[in-house]
Amino acid sequence: MNFIFLLTQVLKNVSLVHRRYIMVKMGRNTGLVSSIKDIEEQSVASVRLTVPVRPDQEEALTRIVRTVSTSRSKNNRQQRITKASIIRAYIDAMSSVAMDYDEIPDEKEFARRLAEVISK
Repeated sequence: MNFIFLLTQVLKNVSLVHRRYIMVKMGRNTGLVSSIKDIEEQSVASVRLTVPVRPDQEEALTRIVRTVSTSRSKNNRQQRITKASIIRAYIDAMSSVAMDYDEIPDEKEFARRLAEVISK
């Protein structure tokens, strides 16, 4: 039997606090896993990444998460949308955009070029 399937069945009736405790005791990094859905949908191993952001960027992420969460029906809430979900979606979307990466001197220029490509 698949380990994730088995773990999912065991943890379905356990509170979030207990799930995290069990995961830590089993030697598994709880990382961004905060619900059974997160475990079930993670088909590729994730890498822990800490990224410092400005306060306005964090506020923008919070606003996006709140907007997405409050503007969907009960039938459309299979996965919890988090700041990490939004960041991963942005990375996936940006990775599919063709952009000139030559001679980028700083983050500001990178953001300008990306915005230019996206707005086309």
